Amino acid sequence: MQVWIARDSTTTAIALRPVGINRNPNRHKLPSITVVTPGPPLTEKSASRRAKFQLVLVALGALYLCGTGAGAYWWLILMAAVVLAMAIFSASVKAEQLGTVITPDRHRHPDAHRVLMSQQERSEFDALLRLAERVAKTLPALQGLVDSNEAGRLLAQGLWHGAKNLARKQEIREVRDDLKRHAVARSDEVSRSRLDLLHQQQRAGALWNEVNAELEKLTSQLTAAAAAGETFIRDRDLDDTLDRTEKALAKLSIDDPAVPSAATEHLAEETTAVVQAYRELNDLYGGKR
Repeated sequence: MQVWIARDSTTTAIALRPVGINRNPNRHKLPSITVVTPGPPLTEKSASRRAKFQLVLVALGALYLCGTGAGAYWWLILMAAVVLAMAIFSASVKAEQLGTVITPDRHRHPDAHRVLMSQQERSEFDALLRLAERVAKTLPALQGLVDSNEAGRLLAQGLWHGAKNLARKQEIREVRDDLKRHAVARSDEVSRSRLDLLHQQQRAGALWNEVNAELEKLTSQLTAAAAAGETFIRDRDLDDTLDRTEKALAKLSIDDPAVPSAATEHLAEETTAVVQAYRELNDLYGGKR
C-alpha cells in the first residue's frame, strides 16, 4: 500500500494515487508514504533576471529566422515572438508564487482521496504525520526485530485510516455547526421540529465522539510505536557504551571483573516493547484499506 500526501497553506490532500503541487514541488519520502509540499518561490529579482534572459533568447531567435530567408514571414515570426514573450511574463509572475495542491478528481476515484480544508482537521493530520515520521526514523535501527516494509505498510494504512476519520470529522463539524445555528435561532420554541433538531444534535454528537475515539486510538498506537523504538535505540546505545567501558575498566582493574550492568536486561524488556507495539498496530490496521 502506498499513500501520497500533498500539503499547502490551505489544503491537505491524502490519496492512494499520486497527488502533487502545481509548481516547484518538494518531495519527502517515508516508507510507503510520499509527502509533497511547495518549494520556495523565486525572488522577484531572480524571476526578473530569468525572464530577461529568456526574452533575449526569443529576440535573437526571431532575428536569426528573419536573416535566414524567412523574412517574408516576418509577421508570423513576430506573432510567435509575442506569444512566447507573454508566456515568459506569465511564468515569471507564477514563479514568485508558492505552489498549491493539485486537487484530485474525487468524482473519478471517490474512494481513493480525502481532502482536508478545515484548519482543525489539518492540524490533527499534521500531528499524525509527525508521529509517523518519528516511527519511520527508528525503523533502520530495528532491523531484525521489525520488517521495515511491513512497518511502512502499517504506517501508510494508519495514516489513511486517520485521513478517512478526519474527513468524516470535518463533515460532522459542518453538520454540528449548522444544527447549532438553527438551535440558537429557535431556542425559545417548543415544537416537533425543535425536538427533531435536538435528536439530530444528539446523533451528530454521538458520531463526533465515535470518530474522536478512533483518532485517539490511532494516536495512542503511533505514539507507543515511536516511543518504543526511540527507547530501544537509546538503551541499545547505552548498553554498547557500558559494554565497552566495562571491558576497558576490566583491563585496568586488579580485582575481579565487575558484574554486568542491568542495562542488558532492560534492553531485552525494550525489545519486547517494540515488538508488542508493532503487533498492536498490525492488529488495528493490518489489512485495512
